Amino acid sequence: MTRLLTYFTVAIGLWAQAPATVAPRAARPATPSVKDLKFPPLREIRIPNVETVVLPNGMRLYLLEDHELPVVNGTARIRTGNLFDPPDKIGLATVTGMVLRTGGTQSKTGDQLDQELENIAASVESRIDETSGSVSFTALKENTDEVLGAFHDVLTQPQFRQDKIDLAKSQLRSGIARRNDDAHGVAQREFSDILYGRDTPYGWRMEYATVDRITRDDVDGFYRRYFFPANVMLAVWGDFNASEMKSKLEALLGGWNVTAPPVAMFPAVRGRTAAGVYLAAKADVTQTFFAIGHLGGVLRDKDFPALEVMSDILGGGFRSRLFQRVRTRMGNAYEISADWGANYDHPGLLAISGSTKSASTVETIKAIQEEVEKMRTAEVSDDELNTAKQTALNSLVFAFDTKAKTLGRVLTYEYYGYPKDFIQQYQKALAAVTKADVLRVARERLRPETFVIVAVGNPKDFGQPLSSLGTPVSNIDLAIPQAPTAGVGSK
Repeated sequence: MTRLLTYFTVAIGLWAQAPATVAPRAARPATPSVKDLKFPPLREIRIPNVETVVLPNGMRLYLLEDHELPVVNGTARIRTGNLFDPPDKIGLATVTGMVLRTGGTQSKTGDQLDQELENIAASVESRIDETSGSVSFTALKENTDEVLGAFHDVLTQPQFRQDKIDLAKSQLRSGIARRNDDAHGVAQREFSDILYGRDTPYGWRMEYATVDRITRDDVDGFYRRYFFPANVMLAVWGDFNASEMKSKLEALLGGWNVTAPPVAMFPAVRGRTAAGVYLAAKADVTQTFFAIGHLGGVLRDKDFPALEVMSDILGGGFRSRLFQRVRTRMGNAYEISADWGANYDHPGLLAISGSTKSASTVETIKAIQEEVEKMRTAEVSDDELNTAKQTALNSLVFAFDTKAKTLGRVLTYEYYGYPKDFIQQYQKALAAVTKADVLRVARERLRPETFVIVAVGNPKDFGQPLSSLGTPVSNIDLAIPQAPTAGVGSK
């Protein structure tokens, strides 16, 4: 036994002294980076052929076949809007848009239409927004004729029943009563109203008194002024034959021969607001909601592509300068954004908005002001430029990824008088934006000295008074004026 152990011990020692013969381990491949991914360049946006027809009564038709689903959709766009409200009856356009559908037609009440359309999984809806009105429909292919009939009657023969007018006005009154409940909404509303001017159609608002003054005659008169064939553009898309649909619509709508004078231009934006800080005090919030900026521009502005890239770098998402500083490094805000607003026919708003802890209100606003100044003093980095451009260019894909969206864009460009190739022009201009362009528009178009700063919060909890920002502070009165006598003028 002892000899056996001796042999075993010697063997172990010899094995330990033997040279290693283990094969070398293969080198682990490097982990690829997201930056190594390669994508083909985006193709130029192509607009499918949309058949257009002008009926003898002046109505313009736009037809686009889409056989992917057995569904037919349509929308009539009417040149009107709440910018045409009388100043003493603000809300008239909104009520008209609501009751156009809910009030029913000469042959059916709105409730009867609801039941009939629900039974065939269809819809007919109406509304009037700031610069346009619409009546739209959706139908399964086999029910197209029936739904087109209901659509025709709502568009051309609305009844405006009094009970539905009263209901619409009650809903608007309820909205007025709740308009100060959401602090974020208050900040956005007051910011917009101040910049556009509270005494202009872009800045005035519905009140109990203006809604109460609206009568059925007012609603009927508003409809008759703006709803006539030459003031209507009708787009239809879906599973149909364009030639057959054209014949149907000519037969259905060709007899609508109402005429009216051409509709006036929408009012111009004056924009003469004094810069400064505006405080809306709310004791029931633990954060400060803010909006900072000035008037923006219009989409046809040659500098809009560079301005969009600039605003994305400033506050367009998680990688933006404002997000990285105010949220990531300072920890003062959950969300913050910057957007160079541009509308089709009037200036939008440059809006830097978000919320912050009450105690860090002034600190956050000062940090925003500093980041704005940095945008105006030095060029952005190559990475910032490329990321922002790709973000904007890629978003265009989703604006035209269905025929419905494409036709909607075509209709919108036509409605506001834009060239048919506007989107292709914009795509090329966006791709051509340089760092020098971004710096130039930041210096020329960002005007911190004209900033309007709206803060909604509890000033008792602010770490520093808003006056420490060095500009005048004005208090915003959130009181909701009461109507002299509720219900006056409702009939």
